[in-house]
Amino acid sequence: MAIRIASFAGEIPRLIPRLLQKNFAQIAQNTKLEEGDLLPIRRGRFVTRLDEAAKTIYKSGDQWLAWASHVHVVPGPVASDRLYITGDGAPKVMADGQTTLLALARPTSPVVASTGSAIDDDTYFTVLYAYTWVTALDEESEPSDLSNEVLVDTSATVTLNGFADPPAGRRVNRMRIYRSQTSALGATELYFIAERAAQTGNFVDVIADNPIQEVIPSTDFNAPPDDLSGLIAMPNGMMAAFSGKKVYFSEPYKPHAWPEKYVLTVDYDIVGLGCFGSSIAILTTGSPYVAQGTAPENMVMDRLRVNLPCLSAQGIVDLGYAVAYPSPRGLVAVSQNGAVVASETVLTMDQWRFMQPETFIAGQFAGRYMASYNYADEKGVARRGIMIMDLSGGTPFLVRASDDADAMFFEVGAGRLFILRNGVDVYEWDAISEPYGELLWRSKKFVLNSWSMFTCILIEGDPSLTAAQLQEINAKNAAKRERNAKLIASGQTGGTIGEEAIGLTTIGGSLLDPVEESDVTFSATLYGDGEAIWTGYDLNRIMRLPGEKQYRTWEIEIRSNQSITGLVLAYSPTEIAMGG
Repeated sequence: MAIRIASFAGEIPRLIPRLLQKNFAQIAQNTKLEEGDLLPIRRGRFVTRLDEAAKTIYKSGDQWLAWASHVHVVPGPVASDRLYITGDGAPKVMADGQTTLLALARPTSPVVASTGSAIDDDTYFTVLYAYTWVTALDEESEPSDLSNEVLVDTSATVTLNGFADPPAGRRVNRMRIYRSQTSALGATELYFIAERAAQTGNFVDVIADNPIQEVIPSTDFNAPPDDLSGLIAMPNGMMAAFSGKKVYFSEPYKPHAWPEKYVLTVDYDIVGLGCFGSSIAILTTGSPYVAQGTAPENMVMDRLRVNLPCLSAQGIVDLGYAVAYPSPRGLVAVSQNGAVVASETVLTMDQWRFMQPETFIAGQFAGRYMASYNYADEKGVARRGIMIMDLSGGTPFLVRASDDADAMFFEVGAGRLFILRNGVDVYEWDAISEPYGELLWRSKKFVLNSWSMFTCILIEGDPSLTAAQLQEINAKNAAKRERNAKLIASGQTGGTIGEEAIGLTTIGGSLLDPVEESDVTFSATLYGDGEAIWTGYDLNRIMRLPGEKQYRTWEIEIRSNQSITGLVLAYSPTEIAMGG
C-alpha cells in the first residue's frame, strides 16, 4: 500500500514520530499550512530603522512610534485621531501632534458666591455653584467643590470669584460653570449655565439671563491613577486597564475619565488584560478572571477555578475568538468556554518549559498565536526562535520559524504583522511584495508491518510566484544590477575599513544591493530506518528510488520555495497512477 499525503499539517512534539497522524510533521519550519498545502513564509520586508533601541512599536498612519519599555497603545473611541498610552510613566494621550498626561485634575478651589441685591422673601431659593475644566480635546474634568450657599430669586445677580488657575500642560482652554437646582422631591443637581475661556476673573451670573440647561455629566469623572497599565479597547466605547489588583473602566467614549465607582478588584496582582467579544480576560499571578458586560456600570466578574497564572505580559494576544497567554502549564486560551490549556495536546510540560514561556513576545499571524522565545541549543548556547501555534482547528499544531523578534505589532486594518529585529529594524512579516523563503517539512515516521522497498515517489506542487510577481522581481533585479555595476566601476562598494563613515555599512559588508532569487528550489530526501537513502530534485515528476534495500520505517523530508500540494511514495508507477 502506497503512502499518500494530500493535506499537510504542522508539528505535535508531544507525540513520538510514529504516533503522529499521517499528514502531521516531525519538523514544520517556515511554512504557512493555511490551506492544506506546504507554502513557504515570504521573506520579511524592511520597513524602517528606529533612532534608538525599542521594546514597543506602533504604526500610526505612516509614522512609526517606539518606546524603550513595554507599553500599551490604543486608538481612542472618539471622532478625531487620538492615541492613549499606558506603561510609559503616567497615562498619556497623543493628539494633534502633542503628547500630554491623560489625567485631568479637578479645579483645586471652589468659588465664592455673593449677591448684593435684595431678595424677595416670597420667591427666594438657595443655590450653589461649581465649575469644571474643559480642554482643547473637549475633555471635561470633575467639578470643583461646591461654593457657599447663596439665597437668590429670579431677578438676582450673583458674583462668583476665587476661580483657580487652570492646570499647566493639559491644554485646558475653557471652563464650564454650573448652578444647583432642587426639585420638588428634594433632589439637588448641578446644571450647566455658561462656558467661558479659562481664567481667574470674576463671573457674574444674571439668574434671568442664564437659565439652567443639561445636568452636569462629569460628577464622577475621576482621573486615572498614575500607575494605570495594560490599556485595552473594549466594545461600546469603553477602555479597560489595571493598577495592582484593581481593574479600571473608562467612561464610554470618554477615555480621560476613569470613575472609581466602576473598579473591580481581584485576589492577585494583575499581569495583563485581553478582550474577546463583550468580555475581558483578567490575567493575574494566580487564577484568571472574566468580566462581562455592555457598559462599565454593569460589568460582572467571575473567577475561573483554575490555577493558571500569566507568565508574560508581552505574551498576551487577542485572537478575536479568544485571549491567549503563556502559563506554567502551557498556552492558555480564555474564551466563552472558560480557560483551557490549548497547548497540552501539542507539547509536554518539559517541551513547554524548554521554550521559556516567561520570555514570550507575542502577536498574531493569520489568526494564529505567534511568539518569539528564548531557548538553549544542544551546546547550551542561548538562542531565540519563533513558534506559531494554530488553535483554531480541531487538532492544534505548531510551526517554527527561523527568526526572532524584540517586539511585534499587528496592524488590524491591513491585517499585517510587523516585527522588530535587533531592537531597531522594523520588518513586515510575510510581506506579499517579497519572494518566498525556503520551507522545511519532515513527515511522521511511517512504521510498516514488514520490511518493504518502495521504488518510486511523486511530489506534486504549484509555482509559488505568479507571472506578475516574477516580472516584478526581474525588474527590481535589473535596477539593482545596474546600480551595482556603477558602484563596482567606481570602486566604491563599501565594506573596506575607512572607506565609509562608521555606522553606514557593516565592516566587511557591502553597499551593493542583494539580488532577489526567483529560481525554483526543491529537494526531497527519503529516510529508511533513520538513514538518508535518497535525495531527488524533480517536482511533479515520478522519481525512481534506488530499490537496493528494504526498510521498516520511512520518512520524507522536503525543502522548497514552492507550494507542495501532495506526495505519494509507492511500490510502482502504476500504483501512483491508479491511486492505490
